[in-house]
Amino acid sequence: MHKSKSVQLISTFSDDEVRRFSDFLRSPYFNKNTRVAGLFDELKKDFPVFESKSILKEKLYSKLFKGKPYNEQVMKNLNTELFRLLKEFLAHDMLGKNRFEKSISLITNLTARDTIQLFDKETESAENFARENRDAIKDLFQHLNRIEEERLTNVIINNRQSESTIHILKAGEYLILHFFKNLFRLLINHRINEFSFNASTEVNLMDEFLKNLNIDNILLYMGKNNIENTIYIKLLYLALMCNKHVDDSATYLKFRDLLFGSIDKLTRAESQHLLHLLESIIAQKINAGMLEYYSDLFETYEYELKQDLYKPNRQQPLTIMKYRNIYLTALKTGKFEWAEKFIHEYRDELQKRDRQSIVDLSMAQLNFEKKDFEATLKYLQKVKTSQIFYKIDVKILSLMALYELSHYETALSAIDSFRKMLANNKTLTEQYSGKNRNFSAILGQLIKSKIDNTPGGRAEILKRISDTPQLGNRNWLIKKADDLS
Repeated sequence: MHKSKSVQLISTFSDDEVRRFSDFLRSPYFNKNTRVAGLFDELKKDFPVFESKSILKEKLYSKLFKGKPYNEQVMKNLNTELFRLLKEFLAHDMLGKNRFEKSISLITNLTARDTIQLFDKETESAENFARENRDAIKDLFQHLNRIEEERLTNVIINNRQSESTIHILKAGEYLILHFFKNLFRLLINHRINEFSFNASTEVNLMDEFLKNLNIDNILLYMGKNNIENTIYIKLLYLALMCNKHVDDSATYLKFRDLLFGSIDKLTRAESQHLLHLLESIIAQKINAGMLEYYSDLFETYEYELKQDLYKPNRQQPLTIMKYRNIYLTALKTGKFEWAEKFIHEYRDELQKRDRQSIVDLSMAQLNFEKKDFEATLKYLQKVKTSQIFYKIDVKILSLMALYELSHYETALSAIDSFRKMLANNKTLTEQYSGKNRNFSAILGQLIKSKIDNTPGGRAEILKRISDTPQLGNRNWLIKKADDLS
């Protein structure tokens, strides 16, 4: 049984889920086979590791059927039934946690019954609940569409066709809102993937659909007729256009100004999603060489912190990536005191496991920007992390600090170690590995030019930097190459 699907699934359970599944198996409504419950009772004795010989099929059979010879088919049937009930429990458990899905199931059931007053009361209750909890509901308009579809079915079944028009129109409206929201979201994600991983596709129905649709006129109609959530849909469309046309400053300003001017009309979840998109759009501009946008990115992070919109849920920890992006942006804009205050003020919101190492790394980066390279190396020596991206940050910053301190031989040895680390890690994208490989190669050339005092080294290195599209810390390398005689 060690490798059975049932054991694999049970091993993912929490202690509470194990307890509740035991109760589930003992309910005759869900399970009438006491042998299955017995099988689970034996298995859970070895939870969560499932390594002992006590869960061998033959041993389990002997406990369930004392004194009877082993029967492979019976054991196989019991395991199959246990696996079916495990899946049914998970589905039932998820439904139990989702009040809206339970309401829809009830409404669907009531549709076919002669309970008009009860049906109307339950649909109204489901709609009110969805609207009041729209931040917690992933697809509000899909839910509202389903309610209107059930209302439409109900009036037709009960010979109230004269009331159907409003439900047809509302069902269609909610369907279109749901469609636009998800179409723009997926197109934005696709564009970000294209940008991040150099991904390209020959067939893209979403893009082709958008090209043949007059979105501007549709949004104009929605605005004139006060269609629900028009501002959010318009903002998603503008965000998409910003992602598709990185150099278009007019669309960027329209998106940014409309977003900050409409925050009070958006839910918390909508605001956070759009602010995250704004961060991504600005990052693309910066990566395209428009470094003046660092100030916009800093202002965005500062706004999120002031409005308590920097993480999805107030109870959740602050992600390492968000923490890193905020203080690095402050450093890029020369706000050293602000960055140091942020590093210490928000450190306790990080997950405890890597907290101290992340703070040490951030202090190393702060001291590097302040040109205290000895302090940079001291802080880097304290960093202990399993996160590959932070290991790479440590390596790169160490190399740069060693170069600034003219510890060239140590830096060359560290470059060789860094190259091996990049080559041996298969989880990194080729683009990410490539830009760091190129950085280490050009830094190595810089160091050799420094050591050998190579004539013409400056021009050669600057040309190599210019000819390398994927390159980390490009501006620092240019500055160091410019310093060569």
